[in-house]
Amino acid sequence: MSLSQLKTQIAEDIAALDPFDASGWLGRTGDYPLMEDGSPELLHTIYRNAGINGALVSHWHGREYCPADANKLLLESLIGRDKWLATLTVQPLFPADPGLAGSEGWVWPEQARAARVFPASHKYSLVEWCVGSLCKMLVDLHVPLFVMHTETSFEEVYALARRFPELNIVLESQTKKILYHMRMILPLLKACPNVNLEMSNCCSQGMIEYICENIGPSQLVLGTFSPACDPLVPLGLIAQARISEEAKKMIAGDNIRRIIAEVRL
Repeated sequence: MSLSQLKTQIAEDIAALDPFDASGWLGRTGDYPLMEDGSPELLHTIYRNAGINGALVSHWHGREYCPADANKLLLESLIGRDKWLATLTVQPLFPADPGLAGSEGWVWPEQARAARVFPASHKYSLVEWCVGSLCKMLVDLHVPLFVMHTETSFEEVYALARRFPELNIVLESQTKKILYHMRMILPLLKACPNVNLEMSNCCSQGMIEYICENIGPSQLVLGTFSPACDPLVPLGLIAQARISEEAKKMIAGDNIRRIIAEVRL
């Protein structure tokens, strides 16, 4: 098979998975100094070239600057992009930040289907007495909670998942490789069915097969972290994994679609 034929075959394999990205980004961050500014146009081009059909999109300003302004900018950027849904930056409900969940008159936006927290960057912890009211709100709305593994501890995620078993938690593998922590991650997934692992930086050969065999495919979700990272890395790992086609489709999009389909606004 020639190189061009191989590329064509891989593109066809990826298209058959009907990918949905759980982790697209607008704006930029100092964590990736060489990345291009994540404009909607750039992200659209990346998705088109990679065959990605929809996405949950976040904005870096939610961590770097002002969460309320970031959410407003994010929602404005998504106007006219029906296949993109927003992941809003949220904070603990008390004390309530103006313009965020918990503040007077605030209503969850129609185009938002997920919430994201930055506990380490914003100087709090994912302990119940701090974020319990926020988690209860998300459970009532069936909104999943996203958090990077570099923003919290596995112990905090475990405790939160056990305290709120109806809360879908998506543990993101950025901004440092999560594969070095698999001795913590695998028992966490096995103990907490409501914890899901996002795969953009989980690039260990054979790990998908191991998780599918020992835990199951339902807790793995495709994330690309575009435009900072190349979406073809996680897509290629899924497409070439030695697992069933059904499991590949679950990981590439069906799992996260199932989670956000449960949102009740």
